[in-house]
Amino acid sequence: MVDCKVDKTEQKIIDAALKLFSEKGYAGATTKIIAAKAGFTEMTLYTKFKTKQNLFDQVMICGMKKLNEDASAILFVDKEFEDPKDFLETYVKNLENFIWNNFEFFKLGFNSERKISEQFLMEGSYDFGKYIEKHLPNQKIDYMAFALSIFSFVYMYDLGKYHGRQDTSIEVVLDKFIYNLSLSLQ
Repeated sequence: MVDCKVDKTEQKIIDAALKLFSEKGYAGATTKIIAAKAGFTEMTLYTKFKTKQNLFDQVMICGMKKLNEDASAILFVDKEFEDPKDFLETYVKNLENFIWNNFEFFKLGFNSERKISEQFLMEGSYDFGKYIEKHLPNQKIDYMAFALSIFSFVYMYDLGKYHGRQDTSIEVVLDKFIYNLSLSLQ
């Protein structure tokens, strides 16, 4: 795993850069705007990161490290489940929490001009698919496609929530979704 040791100044700049890169894209997030949002001068940004590309790379490295840590802590729960519905309920609700806690990074990954979203989705779908297969063995489903479908649904819900477009509570939406997923396994 890549190390992401940064000082407080670098962390503030990385946090501001993540927010602005995810909102405006790489081209739209200027170093001047990033530095100002972080509360520093552009000179400080360049002293710490040398180039905008280095800053972007550090945002991605730190974001992936946080994503991996959160996946282990929040998403990949290692316990016995009562039945497929119990597993799906835990997994889907934890996935929503995981996506929401890392939403700006996901948004950056999917909207980046740097074309990282395909690799992002393939690796995530594979890992999520293997986790689902471990807990729901012997199902007649494509685990990777099943995982990608679940991820896509939850991400799109959170995207609407991010933009203030969700009228129905997440609990109601997820409960209906989980119910339909469990029906697909019968």
